[in-house]
Amino acid sequence: MHDSAWSKDLTVEVGGRGVVSHAGLAVLRLLADRTGLTGALSRAVRRRGFTPVHDRGRVLADAAVCIADGGRVLSDLATVRDQAELYGPVASDATLWRALEEIGDTQRARIATARARIRRRVWTLIAARHGRIPPSRVADVDLGKTVVIRLDATIQIAHSDKQGAAGTFKGSYGHHPLTAWCDNTVRHEALQIRVEVRGLRLPVVAAAGCSGLPAGRRAAGVAPRRDRRSARPARCATPVWRDHHPRVLR
Repeated sequence: MHDSAWSKDLTVEVGGRGVVSHAGLAVLRLLADRTGLTGALSRAVRRRGFTPVHDRGRVLADAAVCIADGGRVLSDLATVRDQAELYGPVASDATLWRALEEIGDTQRARIATARARIRRRVWTLIAARHGRIPPSRVADVDLGKTVVIRLDATIQIAHSDKQGAAGTFKGSYGHHPLTAWCDNTVRHEALQIRVEVRGLRLPVVAAAGCSGLPAGRRAAGVAPRRDRRSARPARCATPVWRDHHPRVLR
């Protein structure tokens, strides 16, 4: 399969009559194809003897592009699907559902491996163009080769009217996962579902450092091995309780 066949004759004009909504989606989709992510996802979830109409790597890449554009539900993939003249055939909501349902523990591990391989390539391209991986800055201080992982919680709204359900301190309902971001590349690298521990507030858990958190451990491995050898140890930046300024922990 040619991942970027849809963009073979793609051109950008300022004097045309047609209007393309969410034009930035095309850039993200093309980036996924050109870096090899789409093909890597296809190989990661491939099943022997199963040849779907919509390549599963293409479907997952389109779902990622949709989320980056602000999509919140499966049906938001229509933003891409409704512009078939630009993107070609795009999977239906039901096909996207099946593609996600087909992913088990084995497929998730393969996807993680594929993402790591593509990430190494992207980091190589970034270093080749800029001379190094972008440095992290804390309080206007350039941390040089230090790879910084920021741990923070985020609310995912999911209202519940179940008996006994309680809202957050802001009055909202939903999931409260812990996320890990690579500050150098501004990328989300890992997510950990919050485990409720009575009397223990999330910032205290985050302050334990990367090594004690599954999300932190996964995110700490984002740097390619050559960068890990030449760089200073990765650090975790966590929000200080009642303060918006990060503190850096070894």
